[in-house]
Amino acid sequence: MRIEGRYFDGASSRRHAAVAQLEAGVLQVRDAAGVPLREPVALAALSISSRVGNTPRFLRMADGACFECDDNDAVDALGASLGQPANRAHRIESRLRYVLLGLLVAVLFVWGGVQWGVPALARVAAFALPADVNEQADRIVLQLLDRQLLGPSALPQAEQERLQAVFAPMLQSASGPHALQVRFRDAQKTLGANALALPAGTIVFTDQLVQLAWHDEELLAVLAHEIGHVVNRHAMRRSIQATAMGLVAALVVGDVSSVSSAITALPLILTELGYSRAFEREADAYAVEALGRHGIAPQRLADVLQRLDPDRNEGVGGYLATHPPTPERVRAILAR
Repeated sequence: MRIEGRYFDGASSRRHAAVAQLEAGVLQVRDAAGVPLREPVALAALSISSRVGNTPRFLRMADGACFECDDNDAVDALGASLGQPANRAHRIESRLRYVLLGLLVAVLFVWGGVQWGVPALARVAAFALPADVNEQADRIVLQLLDRQLLGPSALPQAEQERLQAVFAPMLQSASGPHALQVRFRDAQKTLGANALALPAGTIVFTDQLVQLAWHDEELLAVLAHEIGHVVNRHAMRRSIQATAMGLVAALVVGDVSSVSSAITALPLILTELGYSRAFEREADAYAVEALGRHGIAPQRLADVLQRLDPDRNEGVGGYLATHPPTPERVRAILAR
């Protein structure tokens, strides 16, 4: 049995064109002229690397020397003559059905992790975080909002105080590790009519939302919805999930900065939007229960949501919106 390749003596990086032959139970390594490059190698001191695709194979020797070759079939034959079983990994990768099965298992594993694993991990992590972590995040987020998107409220001080008194019973009845508080801000040129729940219980109402509401009970309905976000730790869960999704995208598609990778990562991005829709449904359910405890009809929440519908007011929304479609939410709210 003759195998052509390259010999490295283990003492330097120099390589020699060589031929390995199995003779009288030992491996002989010679150069092209037939001159021995080393002492014969006992078979017991020989280690053969596994076959992986068409990558070079190595015959490693106990003294650190090795013989490299590209003839995988010849090395397999040598291994068979030494009583070594055929490489299982190569047998599997050589069969299309096994390759397709492995691909299917990998896809299902990633999909299952994204669909259930990431949300479950984020929920556990968010509820395990100390209260001061949420409070620090709350302060930082509010500072960023005030710097970039929000301005001081233009509502009269008397109106702000009146609304604080209206909100007080619902804020005090909400259970949780943080004291809830409402802040008013102007967002005429940025967010418009909106409300935001920050990690530690600060809830921001924009002046535009206050002006949009036809009744205090509609504002209370929005407040109940935002309290639902706070109680369920949605802000921190969303942050943890986004981080985890970024890691998953990087593992699956590599450099997500390229256009092709971004396209490949689109299903992951859409799934992350699905998480937001799930949070909104959870907050809606909490709001309906909270409104019932305060004697307010769920219709108030449905009314204000329809007035806030982005499809009617901003021309955006649909499947890529982070909220479920408004008609779907209204049906679910009124059905509770």
